[in-house]
Amino acid sequence: MNKSTLTFFLVLIFGFAEIFGQGNFGTSLHKTRNGKPTWYNTANGGFETLTGVPIDGLGCVQCHDATDANGTAYTDPYTPNCVDCHATNSSWAVTQDDCLGCHSREKAIIGMNIPDVHRTAGFTCISCHKKEELHGDDGVEYASMFDTGAITTDCSNSGCHGGSDPHANLTSNPDPHGGKVHCTSCHASTNLACYNCHFESQVDAHLKRPQRQITGFMILVNRTKDNTVHPATFQSLTYQGKTWIAMGPSVAHTITRDNARKCVDCHKNFGGSIPAIEEYNSTGAIKFATWNTDTLNWKKGIVPLPEDYESSFKIDYITYNGDPSDPVQYSKNWSLVSDQSDGFQLLYATALTKDQMSKLGMTGITGVNDTKNQIPSEYRLNQNYPNPFNPSTQISFSIPQSGFVELKVYDALGNLVKQLVGEQKEAGSYDVEFNGANLSSGIYYYQIKAGNFTDTKKLVLMK
Repeated sequence: MNKSTLTFFLVLIFGFAEIFGQGNFGTSLHKTRNGKPTWYNTANGGFETLTGVPIDGLGCVQCHDATDANGTAYTDPYTPNCVDCHATNSSWAVTQDDCLGCHSREKAIIGMNIPDVHRTAGFTCISCHKKEELHGDDGVEYASMFDTGAITTDCSNSGCHGGSDPHANLTSNPDPHGGKVHCTSCHASTNLACYNCHFESQVDAHLKRPQRQITGFMILVNRTKDNTVHPATFQSLTYQGKTWIAMGPSVAHTITRDNARKCVDCHKNFGGSIPAIEEYNSTGAIKFATWNTDTLNWKKGIVPLPEDYESSFKIDYITYNGDPSDPVQYSKNWSLVSDQSDGFQLLYATALTKDQMSKLGMTGITGVNDTKNQIPSEYRLNQNYPNPFNPSTQISFSIPQSGFVELKVYDALGNLVKQLVGEQKEAGSYDVEFNGANLSSGIYYYQIKAGNFTDTKKLVLMK
């Protein structure tokens, strides 16, 4: 048998082994590409709520690189397949470039030369993320990589860090958080976000046009799948004068071993100087990003997401003044739209609780103060927390004078789902629990009527 024939049979054998070893690939996220629809669709309270443009009209449902792993240019229509990652014309090997062709944020971090202890040691994506996970061997069709079970590899179970508690053997430096804070909250040097995508460019020309990618910050949330404090990133967008921000528990691979954050980097009450916390304590808000004519400035360091984030976390939304079909490149040809969010989507995470905020020295002018015994100065209906929720959430409201109060929940068609309050109330602040255990996932609305005051807000049940 000559060498070329032997090579053919080896490729054939290992190729079939690779194929038959991933019988559940059809349910894997690499095949279904469910992540973007989950984020975008109206059913989950996504950006489609404001745009009215179905995701099929965006040209980005099933993203891919310019060429497949064989180096062949993709054609339209495109169907996710093995060749996206595996060089089927040779050894079926998967390279780092194959991964980075789709995972553009990690590609950007590497391009910025931001160090990571794993890359320094020669690790690649598949050093930690095993094929069983990537091929969907468990046969479960997940909605997102943030679903519990979708990505099982984590710092504590990677096989590199000493079991479930990487600090267990560090008697001189034990984990001060008792497992309540994810490793990356301290050990990731920065996160990365796409600041303000111009959605007209996506809709009209299928071009992704952010103003820029930003680093140097670390937003902190509670990750729902393990209830740990975890870094979050976001994507902000504008479309036809409407503004939107979507945030979730994600972190860039910028891990440092010896230069992790110290107590004073996060805790103002430990003597730290943290701009985001200081601003929140003095104004009750965090202005994360500010646009000055043609210059963007944003908060650096730790940025805890406060409990009242939908009103207190602010950014300047901007729009591109050029043509949607212009080449995508850095430009200052942007202008301010607003610093108010028409929609704030927090997926697979919740904001920090009052207790967590207090531990960071984050008091705010209204954030964690007990106002139950104080007379409010105005009528107010607050955003429910958490939101999205499953199955219960808290709704709070304030009334400055006694009177009859109605608080009702409606479905998306305007049908009454439940009356939470319908009685005379004294002046004060109130919390009401709404339980959606018997309801389907989707968008609901709650409305208060008190005297001449009426207000309505949206809540999202996500099971």
